[in-house]
Order: sequence, then structure tokens, then C-alpha cells
Amino acid sequence: MKWLLLAVFFFLGCGTSTEVSKGIIVPQYFYDSALWDKVINADIGGYVIINPSNGPGDSADSAYVNEINELNAHSKIPIGYIYTKWGDRSIDDVKADIDKWLELYSGIKGFFVDEAASSADKSEYYTELADYIKSKGDYKIVLNPGTKPDAVYFGIADTVVVYESNASAVPDDVCSNYSDKSAIIVYGADEEEMENLVNRPCKYIYVTDDNDSNPYDSLPSYFDEEIDALK
Repeated sequence: MKWLLLAVFFFLGCGTSTEVSKGIIVPQYFYDSALWDKVINADIGGYVIINPSNGPGDSADSAYVNEINELNAHSKIPIGYIYTKWGDRSIDDVKADIDKWLELYSGIKGFFVDEAASSADKSEYYTELADYIKSKGDYKIVLNPGTKPDAVYFGIADTVVVYESNASAVPDDVCSNYSDKSAIIVYGADEEEMENLVNRPCKYIYVTDDNDSNPYDSLPSYFDEEIDALK
């Protein structure tokens, strides 16, 4: 009986582990096929944010169509960029962007909702937006307030970016709550900082040493090492 009780305790203890398997979340805001291939062939799953023109643009670009198809074939989740001006953009305009994405790029699997609000008073806006997206199909919803939002948003989205900024200011407790639904996007990090950040309990992580006016116009110099560290 003693050994049986120990076995049951061990089994239950394993079931309460908070360890989170990790994936990438790449802001692919560049138009370089060689870099696209590196993302496609990275030996890890996760989100890849597609952004032809601060959104879908007015017409389909065959290069993006092919890229999205390749991402799908290599266990990545291509998601289309839309922005909401922290809940102040016309929700009809945002819905129009969603419709345009689905018209031009049918291979996307979700939406990256940028400039998302973090306070609870805007939650109805994002609930309506999420309901609209889900009415179109089983699409992923990634909200990016860039900071830890009110808890209500973790019930609205599949994933929430709880930090997007420079490596020098990442909170010690980042992703400590809702770890399996949290993501971070960090720029201006050297390789040692990257290695430390990938150990944070976040589900999706992207760290880059790029630190110019657009830190997402290339891949980090240590991209391969980052993928290995995440795995």
C-alpha cells in the first residue's frame, strides 16, 4: 500500500507541472526569400506574422501566397497582421481587413491583432472582434497589447503578447500568469540575454538583437541558436 500511495502521489505531482513547451512567434516584416526559408525550415512550431502592407493590402502578392502555403506545410501557423489603435479604430474597418485577408490569402490560420488595448473597459470591442473572427472559421487570435493586460483578455484570445519592447526592461515575472497563453517579443538582446529569455515560462517567444527603427526587418544573427535553445 505504501508503494501504491507513493506512485499515486508521483503521478498527481507530474500532472501539476507548470512547464510550458515553447514555440516561436516571428514578426516576419521583411521581404527576403532567403530569410523566409530560414523561418520555414526552423525545426520548431509556432506563429509567423505576415504583414504585406500594414495589413493585407489591396491585392494578393504571389510571393506571400507561396510563403503562407510553405509555412502551413512546415507546421507553422501563418497569421495576418491587423491593427486596432488600442480599441479606437473603427471596428468595421478592422472587420474589413479581416475579410480582405481571407479574400486574398486563404491560407492564413489566424490574426495578429496589434495595438490591442490592455484595460478591461475595451474588452467588449475585442470580444466583438474575436466573435467575428471565429464566425469565419477556426482561426487563431493573437492579441498584442505589448504589456500584461487585464485577465479578461486571456479569455478572449488564444495567445496574448504580454511584453513587446527592449530587452533591458523585461519584467522578472513576465508570463508568470497564464503561461500557456502568453508570448513575448523582445528586441535589442545580445545572445546571452536571448539564452536567459528563452527560459522564461512563456509559450511563444521571439528575441532579436536587431534594435533599429524597425527591429523586425531581419532575423536575429543568432536565429539558429535561438531555435535550438527554444527546443
